[in-house]
Amino acid sequence: MARLAERLGGMPAFRDPVAPETLPLLQDHALADWRDVVRRFPLPLLMIAGRESQVWPCEHAEAAVADTAHGRALVVEDAGHAVSIDQPDAFNEALLAFLAETVPA
Repeated sequence: MARLAERLGGMPAFRDPVAPETLPLLQDHALADWRDVVRRFPLPLLMIAGRESQVWPCEHAEAAVADTAHGRALVVEDAGHAVSIDQPDAFNEALLAFLAETVPA
């Protein structure tokens, strides 16, 4: 969290995590098993995870796309859950390379 706050230039303002309208969404997001949705997704899919994620083990990325026809996983070193903030250059390179391979010119 300290690295994230440092990169953002201070702590961001967050919504109240225990607000009545927020709790059901957070609970659903945390407890839902999205593998069946990911498995049926018909387009190329890139799952990016940070090696030091504070939320999920990085192995979840590979497990999430294991049964997909067009899924690929990438683990970014020296990154937590917010890969795009911890390692923006690596994240951007991976995303641009993925798009270059999957989007028609």
